[in-house]
Amino acid sequence: MTITKNRKYKYIFIIIIALSLFIGGTIFMFFYNKKKDCTEIIDSYISENNYEDLIKEKDIVFNSKQGNYNAEVVFKDESENFYEFYVEPSTNTVYAAAFDSENVEITDKSKAKYIDN
Repeated sequence: MTITKNRKYKYIFIIIIALSLFIGGTIFMFFYNKKKDCTEIIDSYISENNYEDLIKEKDIVFNSKQGNYNAEVVFKDESENFYEFYVEPSTNTVYAAAFDSENVEITDKSKAKYIDN
C-alpha cells in the first residue's frame, strides 16, 4: 500500500498541530500554576496580618524582571500609596514594598505603615 503525497502531508500537518497544542498547553499550565501558587502565598500573608478588610484594591501582576507574580495593593487608609507584595521563590517568604504616587519607593515606616522593616 502506498500512501499518496497528499495524505502524507495531511498526517504530518496533524502531528505538527498536536505537538503544538501539547507544548502550548504545557507552557500555559506552568505559568498558571506559578500564578496560583504565588497568589495563595500572598493571600495567606495578607490574612495572617489581618489586612483583608483594610485593602481597597488588589491586582496580581507578572513581573518580567523577576519572572514571578506580585500583588499590587492599595489600602483604604493610604490610598496615595501602593504596595507591592512579592514572593521570594527560594524561601516562599513574602516581602512588602511601598511606593508613592510618583512611583518612588517609601522606606520610612511613618509614611507607609505596612512595609517590612
